[in-house]
Amino acid sequence: MFARYAAIVKNLRGVVIFNLDEDGVWDSLVWLVQRFKYRNLGLTPLLVHKYRSVLRDYLEGNPFRELVYPIGELRELPSLLKRLLEIPVEVAEGLVFASTYISPLILVGETYRASIEENATMIVRICKDKKMDLKQWKLHLRIADYTVLDFYEKNIEENLEVIKSILENNVSSDNIKRILEKRRERVKKDTKRYWRIKCSSGIPFLYYIDPLPRIIESIIKGELEPRNLRAEYAAGLSIIPVIYVPAGMK
Repeated sequence: MFARYAAIVKNLRGVVIFNLDEDGVWDSLVWLVQRFKYRNLGLTPLLVHKYRSVLRDYLEGNPFRELVYPIGELRELPSLLKRLLEIPVEVAEGLVFASTYISPLILVGETYRASIEENATMIVRICKDKKMDLKQWKLHLRIADYTVLDFYEKNIEENLEVIKSILENNVSSDNIKRILEKRRERVKKDTKRYWRIKCSSGIPFLYYIDPLPRIIESIIKGELEPRNLRAEYAAGLSIIPVIYVPAGMK
């Protein structure tokens, strides 16, 4: 499995989640296919299982690739995030794979947007008077790729440090509080990348999701036993930029 992961990760430009039963989602998927003719987009095992027959012409790098868990321990993480964040398993699996594959998560349509928005640390909104043409979409999809890349190493180091503290029964340490504050400031600073479209109100373009604070909270409240955490989970708990692509894109 790790060999397959290594073969995919370098050329991946996003992990996509969607519900094909929603009107207009197929149009937006075709739009994404046209945007990523020479790059790959990842599909989680759950979505491939649900839609393999419909998407068969677009699999194997055209542009979708079926993603795999590089290590077995990560298989348990989506169900944990599903419970703690109170989100559908499709969203939880998407977040874990986006983090593990160091890619933005691309949310197509409305089906899962409420779950994302309720857990967002911060939201980048598009000004009502700033229409996103194709050039703007390409630019900001690329910027979101930089966001997750620049976040990743520091986030994973912090994840490991926090998990170690939890396993050592030191969850209330001042160091953990400093880490969470640094992550909030990191997100706040990153939003400046989107200055060309960013407004205080308007249609969402990008959500930042950080599962780590909720995990810490669940430990403090006794909702999660420290023994149920693994150091390997660190790879799946980075701060993830989630790009919202409306249904009906053409």
